[in-house]
Amino acid sequence: MSLITVTQKAKTLTGFDAELVIKSTAFPIRVSDPFRENPRQEKSLEWYFETWITFPVTDTVRAETAKKSVREYGEKLFEQVFGDRKAYSAYEAVSAQLSQLKIEIIGDPEFQSLHWESLWEPEQPNPLAVNCKMSRRRLTGDLSRVQVQESPILNLLVVTARPREERDVGYRTISRLLVEAIANAHLRVNVEMVRPGTYEAFAKHLEGKQGFYHIVHFDLHGGLMRYEQFQQYAHPQAGNYTFQRGYGLANIPSYEGAKAFLFFEGEESGQAVPVSAQEMSDRLKLSGIPVCVLNACQSGKQIQLDNGS
Repeated sequence: MSLITVTQKAKTLTGFDAELVIKSTAFPIRVSDPFRENPRQEKSLEWYFETWITFPVTDTVRAETAKKSVREYGEKLFEQVFGDRKAYSAYEAVSAQLSQLKIEIIGDPEFQSLHWESLWEPEQPNPLAVNCKMSRRRLTGDLSRVQVQESPILNLLVVTARPREERDVGYRTISRLLVEAIANAHLRVNVEMVRPGTYEAFAKHLEGKQGFYHIVHFDLHGGLMRYEQFQQYAHPQAGNYTFQRGYGLANIPSYEGAKAFLFFEGEESGQAVPVSAQEMSDRLKLSGIPVCVLNACQSGKQIQLDNGS
């Protein structure tokens, strides 16, 4: 497996200074949002990746337009990363078999907010993420305090939340495929589900099971929000959800920049319980869970945990 890493080094007025590493050779690069000068195109991409996929049978004309812009965005981003002649030559040397290539993006949430999965080599029919492996990682992480019990099988906890209930994505859209894949591959995995999809049910499920679960899989909605945006959801007319807090979750104080949240189910349909990345990190550390997998809206914007999971 060949590895390419793109690591954030510093922020600039328009984007980021970063380092591209291919087979131990480093290349300084500068990247920025390819649609920075056209916010409407960026909004169209966000809608396509995060909203339209929920109900992909409506707004098909708008979706087709957004789909075409994915390639434009991806090719521009590819040029920023591999535009240097020597860098592209090094890329060619490891990309002959894309199935044996892994691209790792390392940086903070703002760096991760770029649509890296759209990275598209010109003349290719698909973005790189279709054929190669692509992962994201925070700049720092600390798993030293997480201790997992020894076990002959892998213990997996699946958490599914649908705040809008029947008006939301189907509950089994992800979990059914996951369970079937494990069964068909005859893997030694113990799968447990949290019911209902509330934060309280999740927290109570973990009580007395310190170090038992190796992985938690979150199939939830999520969001990367500034504090002003977070406050807007306190009112029903402001968005799809009404936020509420509870079960040991303190009120969210004012904060700078953007924070990532996962949305658990609330007491009523349309209510969501937002849990910040830091709160979730603390909960997983407390329960000794070293790894999490996210299926969440805006997860491409680094809705990940501060403990590096």
